[in-house]
Amino acid sequence: MSLGLVNFDFRRNWWAGQWLRLAIGVPVLLVYAYVAMPPLVFPQAISLLLLTLVPNAVFSTLVAARAAIAARRVVSIRPPSILPYAIAVLAVGAFAGALAVAPILDASGLRDVPVVAFSKDAPPSADLHHLRIVPEESAIFAGEKVIGQLGTYYRVGNYNIQVERGRLVWVAPLEFQGLVQWLSRGTSPGVIVVSAESPEAPSELRQRAPMRYIPSALLNDNLYRHVYFRYGTEQILETTLQLDDQGNPQYLCTLGRPTIGWSGQKVTAVVIVDPATGEMRRVPRADFGSLPHWVSRVYPPDLALEYNEWFGLYVHGWWNAQVAKRDVHVPARDEVFGLLASADLFAWFVDHTSPTATNQSMTGFTYMDTVTGKMTYYTASGGQFDSVGAEQAVASNPLVRQGRLLPTQPILYYVYGQNTWVVPLVADTGKYQTLALVEAQNGRVVVGNAGVPSPQDDAFAQYRAMLGEAPAGGVSQSASYAGVVDRIATGGGSVYFTLRGSGRIFTLPSFDDPHALLAHSGDAVQFEAAPDAAGRLVVRAFRDRSLAP
Repeated sequence: MSLGLVNFDFRRNWWAGQWLRLAIGVPVLLVYAYVAMPPLVFPQAISLLLLTLVPNAVFSTLVAARAAIAARRVVSIRPPSILPYAIAVLAVGAFAGALAVAPILDASGLRDVPVVAFSKDAPPSADLHHLRIVPEESAIFAGEKVIGQLGTYYRVGNYNIQVERGRLVWVAPLEFQGLVQWLSRGTSPGVIVVSAESPEAPSELRQRAPMRYIPSALLNDNLYRHVYFRYGTEQILETTLQLDDQGNPQYLCTLGRPTIGWSGQKVTAVVIVDPATGEMRRVPRADFGSLPHWVSRVYPPDLALEYNEWFGLYVHGWWNAQVAKRDVHVPARDEVFGLLASADLFAWFVDHTSPTATNQSMTGFTYMDTVTGKMTYYTASGGQFDSVGAEQAVASNPLVRQGRLLPTQPILYYVYGQNTWVVPLVADTGKYQTLALVEAQNGRVVVGNAGVPSPQDDAFAQYRAMLGEAPAGGVSQSASYAGVVDRIATGGGSVYFTLRGSGRIFTLPSFDDPHALLAHSGDAVQFEAAPDAAGRLVVRAFRDRSLAP
């Protein structure tokens, strides 16, 4: 950037003018580089010359104007030419403009940046023990409850989803409240760990070696600046806190470079930083196979979303994306969700839909490997409810509206042979309340009973009964029953009853079945029932024989 301070007036006082420019400009540049930390990626960084060329040209123009006024009185004075400055500014400006329009001119090149495979098969079946049930809102709510007296000096930083020893967790560092707290403490005591799978699991304040290099630290202790000083010739795409095999926090800084103008970023390396000592280890992309297995994610969620946008939007170039929109599909929402797609694959998920504003059906969805960046686009779900439609279906459910619950974080899983939207329901404070499940094929909704110890288990029991599925892992244990209702009650969206001569409790997870709503003690009934994972007898095909068929 100092090249933009060159003095183009090569007369006998050239060095005096050059020295003045350097004396003023270099200290300002050093402060700017230290504070802003611009990525010095070649050749894109050439456009940064405008930061010094433009002020230099303005200064030189003022000097030339002053000399021109003096030349009217003293004939021997020749005003300096400003043409070299104008040419330099126009040349660098043209280069910066070319960088800006490159993604438009080469939109098809953007689409080719992500590595995408197509699949007409169903996605991997979900492991019900490792679903992402706890949304970020609930993690924030839970994490604030374990800080205690540390809240005087620290705040909970940004949560990120990751895998620790095979389970999904939310992790956030304790960040400094401000300058005074950083000066008085100097280090952060630890991290907050919240289960992303079990709402009942307690949050943990994990205190290990004090962390000096974190995002909220200042001056040279700032994590971003610490990495920038060594790897500033690459873009720092993301910094995330992850837990190693011993549960110790480590920062991963993803490095990359643009390939089409300032866009088309590709990941080039990842830097593992020990926040306690500042020790850094750079692992290039070619060696990602040697990364420790505890590394959950390298590709940032923002970049994953951009990859999905480029892949679906620029199918036939930029003009088609803006006008005809033939074969165009776009992410249904402006965020991706991290999930365990299989036992050894942590992936970014987002569903795709058509660019029509009113459309709420999927064209497909993607799983993107968070370490390698490879993406799979599943198309068998075309025409099913997308995430927006699923959220709205849940929001319109009477139980949800009555409880004033908020649906959030809709994620598609393959459950019981069906594409199923898993939608947590939270209070306005963010506290987890229950779970809703939406059958993507037709939008049918079940809502777990918030009054039972495990609402999510209740939701899956209802869902399996609605689908008529056998219990997971074996032959159907469904049996036919008939008898006279002894006791009956409703609660949490379910109907509970017993039969005369039997103490077993049957659960009918449906509040919209007329036979169930009108049944009372003494009615003759018949139905089928099968035990769920918790051992409860879940009813389906319920019929009250006391009522007209």
